[in-house]
Amino acid sequence: MYTIDELAHISGMPSRTIRFYNTQGMLPPPTMRGRVAFYGDEHLLVLNLIKELKEQQNLPLETIKHLLEIRAKFGEVQMNLALRQRLQRSLTGGGQEVRLSKETLMQQTGATEKWIDELTRQDLLFPLKTESGPMYSGDDILLLQLYERLEYLGLPIALPALIRFQLRQLARSEIAAVEQHVQPRWREEELTPEQQAEQFQMILTLTDTLISVMHRKLLYQL
Repeated sequence: MYTIDELAHISGMPSRTIRFYNTQGMLPPPTMRGRVAFYGDEHLLVLNLIKELKEQQNLPLETIKHLLEIRAKFGEVQMNLALRQRLQRSLTGGGQEVRLSKETLMQQTGATEKWIDELTRQDLLFPLKTESGPMYSGDDILLLQLYERLEYLGLPIALPALIRFQLRQLARSEIAAVEQHVQPRWREEELTPEQQAEQFQMILTLTDTLISVMHRKLLYQL
């Protein structure tokens, strides 16, 4: 258990900021011993979550508060699902899938036509083929930013290409598992298409998180 000053020291946040989050209902109530409030590891975890969502995701406090309420009621996984859905909406323009021509993609990202063509050729971008030419999405914008950052850090494009190859094999196994195990249950429970879509999004979030954690753990073991 920590006093507020000890919690401030450990978390790197000023005491007044912790008090503010407390008054906003973003932290669990502290344990009172007489007139002194004590905080635990859960408070430290929530403070680190707030810091990450604010600094890395650039989320406003109201949104962070809403995500923390989801976490308190339904758990970490459901909060991650809500966060993922929000980020996807921001990438695709408020829920509408963004469609960009190659020229617009070049203007928005600063990527050259040669670079975009090479990434498309290697199936590292995923444009939709239309009569007027390939149309790119918000995911392609994000992928371009990731490739640019990896290249800046000195990693060759062969690494994303290898990851894509391995994930394609994994995706086939996931599809087979959904068809064999999940879809029969959907039919038995007579879920609506909307309910099926919601559960499928949850499966995506779970597998994405699983891949991320296992990848990090395995990498540090090598």
